[in-house]
Amino acid sequence: MMSLLYNMSALLVGIPSPSQEGISTPETFWMPEGASTQAPLTDHLFDFINWICYIFLVLVTIALVYFAVKYRTRKGQTNFDDDGPVHNTPLELTWTMVPMLLVVAIFYLGMVGYIDLRRSPSNSYEVSVTAQQWSWGFNHPEFGVTQGGEVFVPMGRPVEFLMGSADVLHSCFIPAFRVKQDIVPGRYSRLWFEATKPGSYQLYCTEYCGLDHSKMLAVVHVLPEDEFQVAMGKLATEYLELPESDLPNYALTRLYNRCSSCHSLDGSNAVGPSFKGLWDRTVNGETNFQNGQSLSDLIGPGKEYEMPEDYIRSSILNPQAHIVQNYAGAMPSFQGQLKERQVTALVLMMKYLDRLVDEDGNPIESPDLSDIGNESGGDQETADAASTAVAKGNGE
Repeated sequence: MMSLLYNMSALLVGIPSPSQEGISTPETFWMPEGASTQAPLTDHLFDFINWICYIFLVLVTIALVYFAVKYRTRKGQTNFDDDGPVHNTPLELTWTMVPMLLVVAIFYLGMVGYIDLRRSPSNSYEVSVTAQQWSWGFNHPEFGVTQGGEVFVPMGRPVEFLMGSADVLHSCFIPAFRVKQDIVPGRYSRLWFEATKPGSYQLYCTEYCGLDHSKMLAVVHVLPEDEFQVAMGKLATEYLELPESDLPNYALTRLYNRCSSCHSLDGSNAVGPSFKGLWDRTVNGETNFQNGQSLSDLIGPGKEYEMPEDYIRSSILNPQAHIVQNYAGAMPSFQGQLKERQVTALVLMMKYLDRLVDEDGNPIESPDLSDIGNESGGDQETADAASTAVAKGNGE
């Protein structure tokens, strides 16, 4: 309690408290461990309001019990004393001024915190965030890197999220950083924080956004500056340097987390069709669409899709072109969010999914895909076809 009073008085006069200068605020019954520069003020103000509630709860309860006992009606008592006090200036000033001063202090500290959260430092590291049912996309303009379901940020450096929604109302909340901001379709929202402790922290969507709202999660990885630079440099080039045989596993481990909330790997029903058996259904043209067409009518020489790879690519970048029967067509477009080689990786993942996961959809450790890219085999044709489909879609 004394530490809380010191922290609150220090904040009121603008003197940093010891916890502000530390790397984090401790975990409590109410709050997780704080790991940002915004956490101390938020936690101290929250505790300050809580203690006010505790103190007044005790005082009011004691007074209530005391007066109920002292002035209870006794058996046989019928007379009432009507000459009691009706006015007490010191008491009235006390119960007016004390609550007023407390409310003013709470308002001041709340406004200070609010203004700080609304104004990001000019040297902030910017991340463009796309919220969509039911996944998070993170783009790093400085490095040309796009991440899904996870994001790397530097420690000890302000980070600003420039956020937009691809469909409905969402809300970005990172409890450990004590920051939260709604994301409204058709406009941009900003949120900033400065992480003070390395580690991985959960990011939630806290605005109900449909069926799989509870699965709309992401992880924020806080790295020291030197490790952050190395990690981003690797992410910027890793998929370009990977051989064809490593692309399917890259898609499964790096890209599928953006698909997992809608597409299963074990054949179970979800918001979208399962990826299990997708390649065979595509090659055999077994998919039926809401408009009554069949995929077999659309794939082949001179048709809308010359190759199965063309259809899968179109489904990723223009998913509303043909909506599979018995599904709502809720998938957003990933146009501009994936690089050409990443689209190729996803196509190859569909092709070799039965060698990447077991019957239950669990990833197989060290899958054998060494035959992909073998010039003497036919598998190179799949990779070439996927690349060709990407190039055609980009007007090459």
